[in-house]
Amino acid sequence: MEITTFGQFISWTQDCHARSKLTLFRGQPVKGNLLPSIARQNPKYDSTQLERTMLDQFRLRGVSMLPNVGTNQLELLVVAQHFGLKTRLLDWTSNPLVALYFACNESAGANSYVYALASETLVARDAYEKDPFSPPRTRIFQPPMNNPRIIAQHGWFTLHRFSDKSEGFVPLEKNLDTKPYLEEVQIPASARADLLHALVGHGVASHTLFPDLGGLSQYLNRTYSVA
Repeated sequence: MEITTFGQFISWTQDCHARSKLTLFRGQPVKGNLLPSIARQNPKYDSTQLERTMLDQFRLRGVSMLPNVGTNQLELLVVAQHFGLKTRLLDWTSNPLVALYFACNESAGANSYVYALASETLVARDAYEKDPFSPPRTRIFQPPMNNPRIIAQHGWFTLHRFSDKSEGFVPLEKNLDTKPYLEEVQIPASARADLLHALVGHGVASHTLFPDLGGLSQYLNRTYSVA
């Protein structure tokens, strides 16, 4: 399905919400490959032990900058993801306009994509009580609303697993547990500028999604057409 106008996008999201009590969205500049950053280069590599080591080092070396984070590994993974560490988490949002922004803003020239995931049966209610490096299935969880960016972006995550049966991380669009609940729309490159303009009119822009000076600077550069 191709979407070229803001009205078409809103209509599609309303249809998604009508089919599921909890629909999450993700926008990206490439088609498919719905994998977390740790698995994108080589999905067949079992990075579990490497991830444990990286997270331990993140905690040990960053302890002075992590005063509000306890020892819970999943909560620490969320913080690490926020600051750019490669993890087995993939970002989603409950606000479709946020997903549309990321789809349109991060694309260079080709088409971009927004995904909708009907999530009500996929949420792990006990995610924080389990080892995040050995989940029985790829599942969805909501992070603590304890930093401005997650709040502004209405953040959720999928927690991915290395599948021994498949001998690798499986993209969501190929995962039998999630594929039936996934929808994709394509945003043509020619429509992105108009959609971004419409999003600004609805309060979705870099300075609202990244509530810091960096987000404000990006917004001003775009508003005043600084190359």
